[in-house]
Amino acid sequence: MKRFSMLLLVALVGALLVMGCGKSGQFPQAPVINETVHFDLGKYNLRPEATRTLDYKIAYLKHFPGHIIFVVGNADYRSNDEFNLILAAHRAAEVQRYLVNNGINPKRIFLMSEGKRNPVSPGTSDSATFENRRAEFFIIATGSLQ
Repeated sequence: MKRFSMLLLVALVGALLVMGCGKSGQFPQAPVINETVHFDLGKYNLRPEATRTLDYKIAYLKHFPGHIIFVVGNADYRSNDEFNLILAAHRAAEVQRYLVNNGINPKRIFLMSEGKRNPVSPGTSDSATFENRRAEFFIIATGSLQ
């Protein structure tokens, strides 16, 4: 319950702060900033479209050096809880690795793993499970962390 409350708080604060972002034209609008990236079944390597999405987040984070990012790894319903928590943690860590390798200070990145506990798409269809194999992002304004 404590983890869910924290995630909810992060989501609400992040949504409020990011809604007004994106006015300079030097980075994408808020929907792209908070866009999720998806993963293949049982994998945590980044897909080509994921790196394009992350490149937008990198541009945004470089433009706003005082913002931090929460990366929440998720999995679909398959496998047991322990495996899915580990897989989701690897997914979040892979996103962090990409951000850090492209110039984002690791102190600005916070990771969480939800495993299969927070599906966005119910059901067991291919499209539903694909939507649930994801990393979500919450970008929050703070003081300067350069």
